Amino acid sequence: MNKIYFVAPVLAMLIFTGVYVTYQSGAKQRAAIAEKQEKQEKENKLKADADARAKAFADAMKAQELRKKERAEKEARELAEKEERQAQLDLRDKTFREQDKIAKQMERLKKEIEAEKTAAAKIEESIGSIEAEQTFLQSYLTKARENIKTLESLINQIAAAESTRAAEAAAAAKKTS
Repeated sequence: MNKIYFVAPVLAMLIFTGVYVTYQSGAKQRAAIAEKQEKQEKENKLKADADARAKAFADAMKAQELRKKERAEKEARELAEKEERQAQLDLRDKTFREQDKIAKQMERLKKEIEAEKTAAAKIEESIGSIEAEQTFLQSYLTKARENIKTLESLINQIAAAESTRAAEAAAAAKKTS
């Protein structure tokens, strides 16, 4: 029984050593494989990160160019809209100025028309009074001519009556003398 106490542990030690050596040789290989896999995974991860960064940079540059292009288009569109709006405002202002000018011209012309109508009415009134005066003067002239003829005939009658009276007075003076 004493040998069992010695042989059993030695035998267990030998089994353990065999298993340990087998495990150790496989463990080193597994550790090397695991280390190699980790290294490969790190390299793959770094490469993937670098590729992702490069792709992200390229995408960012494309997006930046797109935004730049969109901004330029937007600025051009806004500038065109602003110019169009300004042109419309200028046209509206010009139209208002022309409308005011025409309205003032119309008012001036209306005043001139009223003044001309007033002047025409005065002229017609003057024409009427001149015609009335002319009619009056013609009738006066006619009456004056008639009066002249009447006065001439009266003067002739008076002269004839005086010469008759003077002849009668001379005849009466001759008769008395």
